[in-house]
Amino acid sequence: MKTKLLNLIFLFFCFNHGFSEAQSFSLISNGRSVPVWEQNDVPLSYSLNTYKYSRVVYTGKPLLIEINTSGFKFENADWDISPHSYELQGKKQNNKLSFTINRTGYVVVRFSKDQDFTKRLVIFVEPPESLPVGEIVNVVESYNVDNSGIKNETKKIQLALNEISGTNKVLYFPDGKYKTFMLQIKSNSKIHLAKNSRIIADASNLNSYLAKKGERFNRFILIKDASNIHVTGLGAFDGNGTQILGVVDPEKVREFGGIRLLYMLNSKNISFDGILLKDSARWNTHFVGCQDITFRNCKMINNVINNKFFGSLDGWDPDSSKRVLIEDCFSWAGDDNMAIKSTVYGSLNVDSNVEDIIVRGCVFLTKKTSLKIGTETMCVSYKRILFEDIDVIEADRVMGINVRDRAVVDGVLFKDIRSEYSFPDRKTMPINVYITRREDNQPWIGKIKNVVFENCTFEQKFPNKIQISRLENYTDQKDIDVTFKNLTFLGKKITFLNPNYFNLSKCNGLIKFK
Repeated sequence: MKTKLLNLIFLFFCFNHGFSEAQSFSLISNGRSVPVWEQNDVPLSYSLNTYKYSRVVYTGKPLLIEINTSGFKFENADWDISPHSYELQGKKQNNKLSFTINRTGYVVVRFSKDQDFTKRLVIFVEPPESLPVGEIVNVVESYNVDNSGIKNETKKIQLALNEISGTNKVLYFPDGKYKTFMLQIKSNSKIHLAKNSRIIADASNLNSYLAKKGERFNRFILIKDASNIHVTGLGAFDGNGTQILGVVDPEKVREFGGIRLLYMLNSKNISFDGILLKDSARWNTHFVGCQDITFRNCKMINNVINNKFFGSLDGWDPDSSKRVLIEDCFSWAGDDNMAIKSTVYGSLNVDSNVEDIIVRGCVFLTKKTSLKIGTETMCVSYKRILFEDIDVIEADRVMGINVRDRAVVDGVLFKDIRSEYSFPDRKTMPINVYITRREDNQPWIGKIKNVVFENCTFEQKFPNKIQISRLENYTDQKDIDVTFKNLTFLGKKITFLNPNYFNLSKCNGLIKFK
């Protein structure tokens, strides 16, 4: 009875806060119809839909993409195709928008230049699907796993994961929907997900996702104390977060802290290539005390509904980890796209500082900060952090370093970062760098040193200005050291603390221009 009442209250909230039915799109690629999917599986009657996405295959030849809309009209002034760095030239004809693309990548088409996400379409332009190399074990044929999405197949799938470990064989998930509770991937495993395969969290009972002793965080896919795991393919891990957070029992889920889609603890040499990480019920991908972690060509789509139940839907959260590469990936997150953290230093057998993190060649959208260090900075040091060649289509804050704990952040480069749109959230500023204290009686305070912003461009002037600030009573000016090289707003190079772009009352660090 309580759950039903909560659901009714939730639906009343949605219907009275401007959530409309999703708009309709059809997509044709080189004359062939391509499916268009919802970001989540929850029926539109719940008003929990967000945006749609589609996937087209690129074989090395130009693709003519044609998008037809229904249910609404759009004018020439309404539409846009991002990233702008792709230089895609669109053409409108009645209710159709078309363009040609000759590359792989990630395209976001908006038919309204506001935050009506139902009038946006994400297109993944991907290489042809390929089978993995090596001896293949088909999980359906070998373990009689149901892939219709009707039966919960946790026991069979976990058995397959256990038995594939250490064999050098590839556990293969053919096209289909695999409903399951929490799964754990063991060391020395190879897993391949076919393009139309989807491993989805069963929302009927949430107990299996709750953290056990020594784990701390709730999780759907768990990798713990493991090494040498390689997950490939174009298939999906689906956290079913919209169902869990918005329909099942949102108050309960909120009380126990949500559910990570992918959680890795004290593990090393783990790679994901091509995978879709979909609809998390908390931070999407969180790895703690890990080393040598790689995500290439991965896609991440979280729900972006703006209410209390859908908060803290981060994208990637490297936490007290070393040698991490996030390359050529896409993320539309409900919170920070990238948040490089240290949350558990000194617990869970984690005593690692943060070192050698590279985020490169990505396309991001978020309601919060896109490229961020912090705010949890509980380790001793951060060293050698690189954000490079990234298109930030939309963000409340594009780049940020937020030190609230004791860490010394020393050596960060933001290079070739391209910002397009400002998202109207709490702070709406292009860059936010600060040192403060988490607690008033905290005996320590951190530092931010050797930070460079190089070739960073902003197509829009944000409502609020850049801040580079520190607590003056506890720090010296040199404790926050930032350099700008070729900072550009609306085509204009900024070469000094220009009050049109910097909040001078909130800029008290050592700030240089080259």
